Amino acid sequence: MVHDLALRARTPLALGATSVLALALGALWLLEPSSSPYEDTDGAVSLLSLLPDVVAPVLVLLGGVLGLATSVALATASRSPVGRRGLIAAAATVALVLSVFCMDSQLIAFIGYFCAMTIPVIAVVLLVAALRRSMAARATALVATGLVTWWGIGSGSFAPDTIGELVRTLGEGYARVGFRPWMLLGLAALTVQWMSASLAWAAPYTARLQQPSTRLDRITTIATVVAAVCPLPYVLLRSTWLFPDALFTGPLTPADLDPAMRLWGLLLGAAALGGSILTVGLLRPWGRVFPAWMPSLGGRTVPVAAAAVPGYAVAFVLTATAPSIVLLSIEQAADGDTAALWMLGVLPFWAWGPALAVAVWGYVRSRRAAGAQTTRPTRETGKMAA
Repeated sequence: MVHDLALRARTPLALGATSVLALALGALWLLEPSSSPYEDTDGAVSLLSLLPDVVAPVLVLLGGVLGLATSVALATASRSPVGRRGLIAAAATVALVLSVFCMDSQLIAFIGYFCAMTIPVIAVVLLVAALRRSMAARATALVATGLVTWWGIGSGSFAPDTIGELVRTLGEGYARVGFRPWMLLGLAALTVQWMSASLAWAAPYTARLQQPSTRLDRITTIATVVAAVCPLPYVLLRSTWLFPDALFTGPLTPADLDPAMRLWGLLLGAAALGGSILTVGLLRPWGRVFPAWMPSLGGRTVPVAAAAVPGYAVAFVLTATAPSIVLLSIEQAADGDTAALWMLGVLPFWAWGPALAVAVWGYVRSRRAAGAQTTRPTRETGKMAA
C-alpha cells in the first residue's frame, strides 16, 4: 500500500498538482504578505528570517514553476539517459528550494510534541502486552507501573489539576501558533515528494550501492549506533526532571518547574528515548520480525515501509531543522547566554539527522538483499503458511 502511494506521488499528475499548489502559495504570499507564515514566526527561528521578506514568496514561486515544468517534461520527454539526468537535476533543485522552508525550529517542535503526546498511549499498550506474557514480564510491568505511579502522585504530576493544566497549556500553545506548523508540515511533505522522485529516478545510477559490500555494511552499522546515541544526552538531562534539582530548564530555575511542566519535559525525554530504542531495532532481529509479545503482530515480518517511512521522515525533519537550531544557539549566545551553545550537543540534530538517514538506508538495503536471497518456492510456502 505504501509502495503504491509512493509510486502515485511520483506521477506527472501528482507532481504537477503539488507544483500548482506551490505556485498558488507563492502568489498569495506575494500579494498578501501578512498571509506568509514567515512574516511572523511567533518566536520560532527560521533561516528565512535572515533574508528579505520578499525572498520566501519568490522562492516558492520559483520552486512551483520549475516543478510544473519538470512534471510536464516527465509526461512528454523521452526516456533517454540525457533526459533522465535532466529530470533528476530539476527534481533535486525543486527539493532543495523547498527544503529551505523546512529549516524552521517550529517544525521539529511540532513533531516532538506530537510524539510526546503518544507516550501515554504507548505505555498503556506495552503494559497490556506485558500482562499477557510470562510471570516475569507481569512482575516487571507492575513494578515499573508502581514506581511511575508513586513518583506521579508524590510529585503532584498525576493530579487531575496538573493534567488539566497541561492540556490547557498545550491547547493554548497550538491556538497561539495557529496554522503555521501545519503549513510547515505541508511544505515538508512537498519537499519529501520531490526528493523521493529525484532519488527514484537516480536509482539506475546508484544500483551498485545495492550490491553486497562489507564496507557499506560497516558504515551503515556505525551510522545506526551514532543515530541511537545522539538523543541520549537529551534523555539524560530530561531524566533529571524526576528530581528537585533539574537540569536543562532553559531560562527557568528548577524551583520554577511546576508539576505539569515537569511531566511534559519527561514525556519529551521519553519520546527521545523511544526514538533511540527504535533506531537500535534497525540492527536487531526484532526490527525484522515483530516480537512474540506484541498482540496480533508477534512473529510476523516487519514491513520494510513500517521502519523506512517514519525513519526517513524523522531523518529529514532533524536534518532540515538542524540549521535553525544552530542559528538559535548562536543568537542566544550572542545575547549573553553562552550556555546556549551546549544545545548543539544536547540536541545534535546536525549529526542525528544524517546518521539516521544512512542508518535507515542501510536497513532497507539489508532487507532487500535478504529478500533477493529468498527463493521463490520459499516465498510461496510462506504465503501458504500465512
